[in-house]
Amino acid sequence: MRGNLLGTTDKRHKHLSSTLRILPDDIIAEILVRVPASSVVKFKIVCKSWNALISSPRFASDHLHRSTADPTMTRPRLVFRSDRGFEFFSVQSVYKNPSAPTEDACFQMDDDVHILGSCNGLICLTLLNRNRRWESIRLWNPCTRLASDWLKIRPEGPMFGDYIYGFGYDYVHDNYKFLEGSLAHRYKVHTFGSNSWTTIIQDHPFYPLQVIGKFVNGTLNWAARTRNNCFKWVILSFDLANESFCPMSLPNRDHSDYNYSSVFFTMLGVLRNNLCVCFNENYSRLVLWEMKEHGVQESWTKLVTISSELLVPRRYGSQLLSYRALYIMENDDVLAVSYYSDACKLVMFNANVGQLTHTNLCEPGLHSCYVYHESLVSPSHLGLPCFLYGSTTD
Repeated sequence: MRGNLLGTTDKRHKHLSSTLRILPDDIIAEILVRVPASSVVKFKIVCKSWNALISSPRFASDHLHRSTADPTMTRPRLVFRSDRGFEFFSVQSVYKNPSAPTEDACFQMDDDVHILGSCNGLICLTLLNRNRRWESIRLWNPCTRLASDWLKIRPEGPMFGDYIYGFGYDYVHDNYKFLEGSLAHRYKVHTFGSNSWTTIIQDHPFYPLQVIGKFVNGTLNWAARTRNNCFKWVILSFDLANESFCPMSLPNRDHSDYNYSSVFFTMLGVLRNNLCVCFNENYSRLVLWEMKEHGVQESWTKLVTISSELLVPRRYGSQLLSYRALYIMENDDVLAVSYYSDACKLVMFNANVGQLTHTNLCEPGLHSCYVYHESLVSPSHLGLPCFLYGSTTD
């Protein structure tokens, strides 16, 4: 007999359909909202009412809130650009088999399409022109494979120096925003679905170290130094709700024996939806701190100190500069990208015992690797026209 989506025969499927019809709609919704996004999206073909339910903004929002509380529902994946396209690796597979992690999917993409950020299951993509400058941006959900149209952007001034950008979610106004620009040429914020840009006219005395802003708790964040003192560092934070910059303090540390050139390799990351920072101390050790309560300087907590000798295998022959924390498991195993003078490599270490494992992933694209959490959030929920986008390789 011919099978179907639910793995039943035609006769059994008719029986299931009649059983489902006697269940109240709210009970069906309560059942489906507990199913991971990559599975529940397949149930859209069961019937028209299920398709309408699963495609609705309200259901996507409820599903997102529930899955955020239960990370196993979002099935976190690493995504980065490679010569093959956008490669997705399950975080669980990396932990279980670091020497040969299993690739979940690889989406074929044109060489001029790159990732600018990931938030709530949406990935912000950019299209580069012939001069390798951004030409357009769009939103894409790899789980539903729905994408918005390209939005034209024209960054003013050079895209280096103090140029920064970031993508994130404004909890207050329930929308997604993209920030880009520099102090000299002003910052611009685009709210997806509004078809308009807002120019931020605000002076600040800071020079960001990294280009990409880390999204945490409705803010985008960069490690930055003051313009009149290159050894005084802060976190430059941009609030997506009120669209303004403000500084936050880094952890209090003893600077008495530091090689100050190493502070330029300070790297921000995100763990457990908390901001974290890695310091390179005298090129001899890397120290990871986590901000337990966003914006509260006293909540900085030292997680782990790793000797550079552990992080740099002898066969590399290159200098370790820093690492960026990506994900932390319940047993405090941390997944991070190690930045060497000539390569990027994925490593794992335990914050409790200092044990370190090198994975077999060493790709140039890892320098802009993101953690992707699947969801049902669609660009159409923001009022944007959508279409299917992205084909997987065999």
